[in-house]
Amino acid sequence: MPRKILEQAEASTAEARKILERADEEELGEFQKRVLEYAQKFSKLKAERARKLVEELTSDFGIDRKGAVQVVNCMPKSVGELRAALSSKVRTLTTEELEGMLKVIDKAREKE
Repeated sequence: MPRKILEQAEASTAEARKILERADEEELGEFQKRVLEYAQKFSKLKAERARKLVEELTSDFGIDRKGAVQVVNCMPKSVGELRAALSSKVRTLTTEELEGMLKVIDKAREKE
């Protein structure tokens, strides 16, 4: 039976893991099982902390949700890594803004 899409939004790896872990193993298709395995292996934060970090990055630094999710999935440790994660975005951020973002990311990393 086809499923209807009710809502579509970018989700971090941690949020995807939380969503997929709520389902019964039997309900998941092969692709969903692989995504769950990937998310369990590579998510760097808990879902709630990842969601808060995405909101903080979008509101405080003016980047779009898609870019913020990319940053949360990568959790960069240097300005160069952060710049690479955001390289496809229209707005160019200053080094000072990127350093401020790194401080916020490092704070989130410490809480985990």
